[in-house]
Parts: sequence; structure tokens; C-alpha cells
Amino acid sequence: MKDTNQVQKALEGKAKKELERVVDAFMISLNELNRTYHQPCFYYMVEHGGSDAKEFNCMVPHRVENVLNSMLRKAYLEPMVKKKTQELLNKLELL
Repeated sequence: MKDTNQVQKALEGKAKKELERVVDAFMISLNELNRTYHQPCFYYMVEHGGSDAKEFNCMVPHRVENVLNSMLRKAYLEPMVKKKTQELLNKLELL
């Protein structure tokens, strides 16, 4: 790798792959449920089961994977890259 930008991109790619593995594992379980019972027409996303529960979306099953990937990237990608960068710097004893 020629510069720190390439290193940063590589760490980001590694973090994205890690998040994709989490989604893949969930989707395998979800697909097993679909095969065993039935595949619903929609998934309804509900905050919780109380009387004031907020239903914020419904989607067709094949879009769940995209939503989960996007959600996890927004929530975890930046902190994961920061942590992986720090771990690499510690290994290189640059700090």
C-alpha cells in the first residue's frame, strides 16, 4: 500500500465485510424460517409491543438485507474503522 488513504480504505473494506457477515448470518436464519413456515408478504418494523409502539416501516422480504446492511454501516462503520486504525497503529508502535 502506497499511502495512508489506501490503508484507511482497506480497513473500511474489512469493517464492511465484518458487518456483512453479521447480516448474512441473520439472513440465513430468516430464510430458514421462511422455508420452514412461510415467507410473509411484508415485514412490519415496530419499535416495541406497547400501546404507544411506533410502526416505522414495512418492506418486502428481499429488501431486508439492504436495510440491515445500511443500518449497521451507519451505526458501526465509523467506530469500527477508528478502532481498527488504532489497533494497527498500536501494532506498529507509532503512538
